[in-house]
Amino acid sequence: MKLFFIFIIFQFYSINDDLLYGKWKLYRSESFENILTSKNFQLQDEAQQQALAETFSKIIDGYFYDFKKDTAVFTDFKNYEIIELKGLWWTDGDTLIIGQINKISVQKYLITELNKSELHLKMINPRDGLVFKSRMMFKRED
Repeated sequence: MKLFFIFIIFQFYSINDDLLYGKWKLYRSESFENILTSKNFQLQDEAQQQALAETFSKIIDGYFYDFKKDTAVFTDFKNYEIIELKGLWWTDGDTLIIGQINKISVQKYLITELNKSELHLKMINPRDGLVFKSRMMFKRED
């Protein structure tokens, strides 16, 4: 009986990989929202506020994940530019794991919502395994 409940719980927290297939475009970042509404941001001069807001806008406009069978094309922000990367991906329960190709780098995300049109992720800190509080929210583009 205990084994049955463990199986049910595992199935509840297990992600259906088929739902991840396709292209997901970032439309909202709670981290960016928290920064833009912070007191520290409000204390910056107008030029600094504008520069940071433009950077966030550039990231939101260019950030995506495109999941194929076992590979993913995705973007990152480096040296003030959006760059396109490729990696291998898999899920482990409610965790999305992406390993970059051509670089020893693995990033983990907690999947907090996944359905046909929405994907919400929380980054997992690679140093200590703690889940960040803020979500990145994506909409399906297919």
